[in-house]
Amino acid sequence: MNGPYSRQPQLGMDPDAGTVIDSEKLGQSARRQAGVVVKGALTGAAVALLLIVVSVPRYSATETILLDEERNELLNQVSALPNAVRSDATVQSELEILRSQVLAVEVVKRLNLDQDADFMDPPVDLVSRIMGNVTSISGFFSSSKAPIGPPVDPAIAAREAAAGILREHLYVERVGRSFVLLLAYSDHNPQRAAAVARAYGDSYVQFQLTSQSKLAVNAGQWVSERLKVLAERSQEATSAVQEFRSRHNLVEYQGNLLTDQQQSDLTTALVTASADVAQLRARVQSFEAMMNVEKPDVLAVSALETLTPSDETMAALRTDYINARRNWTGIVAERGEDHPQALQLKKQMDILEQTIGEELNRAVLATKAQFEIARSREASLRDDLSSFADRVTGDDKVMGQLAQLEAVADTYATVYRDFLERYEITAQQENFPIASVRIISPADLPDRPSSPRKKALLGMGLILGALIGIVIGALREMGPVRLRTPKDTTDRSGLPCAGLTPSPRRKLDTEQRRVLTRTLNRARQDLDRMVAQQAGVGRIVALVPVDAVADAFPITSFAETLSANGERVLVVDAGGLTPGQVQRLNALERVETWKLSDIPARDDATDRLRERFQTVLLCLPSLTRTTFPDALARAADASILILPWGSITPDFLADAIQLHGENLRPIASTVLVGADLKRARLYMRRGDFEERLLHAV
Repeated sequence: MNGPYSRQPQLGMDPDAGTVIDSEKLGQSARRQAGVVVKGALTGAAVALLLIVVSVPRYSATETILLDEERNELLNQVSALPNAVRSDATVQSELEILRSQVLAVEVVKRLNLDQDADFMDPPVDLVSRIMGNVTSISGFFSSSKAPIGPPVDPAIAAREAAAGILREHLYVERVGRSFVLLLAYSDHNPQRAAAVARAYGDSYVQFQLTSQSKLAVNAGQWVSERLKVLAERSQEATSAVQEFRSRHNLVEYQGNLLTDQQQSDLTTALVTASADVAQLRARVQSFEAMMNVEKPDVLAVSALETLTPSDETMAALRTDYINARRNWTGIVAERGEDHPQALQLKKQMDILEQTIGEELNRAVLATKAQFEIARSREASLRDDLSSFADRVTGDDKVMGQLAQLEAVADTYATVYRDFLERYEITAQQENFPIASVRIISPADLPDRPSSPRKKALLGMGLILGALIGIVIGALREMGPVRLRTPKDTTDRSGLPCAGLTPSPRRKLDTEQRRVLTRTLNRARQDLDRMVAQQAGVGRIVALVPVDAVADAFPITSFAETLSANGERVLVVDAGGLTPGQVQRLNALERVETWKLSDIPARDDATDRLRERFQTVLLCLPSLTRTTFPDALARAADASILILPWGSITPDFLADAIQLHGENLRPIASTVLVGADLKRARLYMRRGDFEERLLHAV
């Protein structure tokens, strides 16, 4: 083996192994799979458009409900059974009430929906019909059977079915953390959608009023029963108290027992008498202390209040004394003490002082007399109170029993009054026309369908289709690497590659013909370099398909290329040609087509073929066939491997060559046949030689 490609090929090598992520290759992958993504997006949009076309438009009407805290507080003020404080759990309970079967049945009754044929049998879109059929089929094969119960009234069954339809198309939610609830209902009839939403709001308000009324009625009945029991027990307790008093002769005066009243009066009188004695004792002691001095100041003592009739007399005498003393002082200051008028005033003052002293003595004696009287009264009251206490000491047990009976009677009376008050309030609340909820935004007639949402559905279809396309493209890119470019073939297998040939099943345009001619010329050049022609000696070349490619290799064009320089070319059909190829080859000049059986079975058969023809092409069957003619392949001077474009992997090629490596002659070149040139460019780097070569003139 000689020539530049006589070395052993580096089979199965991966030039990208161990390399980092190449952004340019990622871009190439994106460009290659862009068509898949676009097709997926268009398919998703088409499916979405189909769903829009076959869907039944539905109209949605929304009712806004407020859980009114002000009304709730008003109910708490007037109700004997106050409402609970609004909490998240309470609001969630209200949402479940709106979704309940009970409220749905009330709406059905209000609007007579069970008698509306259009409501009970609404138009169904294609998707729902398919899902219903699938459900029916799965239910048919299901092993479980519905339990057989008692017969149901058809009217009730119709209402239940209508309520189920309502609940399927009802949507209720809370607005944020507020006490506002949104109730939306959708229907294919906009008038009915608005009517149902309004009926739901009205039924919910009526449900609140009815619930409060029922609660008040039930509470009133219970309170009424308790009132009867409490009235009987209170009457019995009061009668027991009165009977006990009569039996023990306990008379009540001004709300208290007579003995208690007497003892209270005596105690009050004794306290008052003791206070009077203490006051008089202090007054007498004060007078005696001031009068028992060597020369008492009568005028100063007389200024004290004695609480006797002498107080007025002493006040008048003291006034006269003060006036006389004032005049005496003035005369003495002007004329002296010996003046007759001064002497007269001095005498008058002495008489007044003596008179005041006598009157003061009488007042002191009167005070002492009052003191003695008060002491006697205090002693008398103390004796009376002591005697009374001794008399009632033996009745303590009776009084204790009476206190117990009175406590029981008072308790029953208090409870009875409280229950009576609650009963009156509860009776008023039975018809209290205020609910703790109100409608703040009635449902309006919808003017446009709420579903299907055409733009959103189309956008979702595009996005989902594109995502599916991206997934498919990523799976395709992550699959085994397949040989699609000459550079990949050379880099990954170490074999020379002449280029690409377009699919022969289509009519070739100018560019495709140019690519085909260039590839075949390069294949001839590779062959010439591998097996140089000698004068009078031809060459035998084996055309070996690696996989079943049938008529993918343009054998006619290749033979024509070899004969263009005046060479005589023999094409031997060893199982690799089709009848159509044979027919086209026979139409060429300087080209002959033989069957393998046409070659004489002689030892020098190959030498004779070399003498007669410059190039002998052995068209062998695929390497994947179990009947591959290894002996015939060994007779060739060189081999050209025919690789189906985008169908085989480097490992597949390596395994095939390794299996037949001893029989294959040096591989002069490889050709990628049946290529899609537009797609092939997507596997080439932009600006590379082979990418530019595809566009070369």
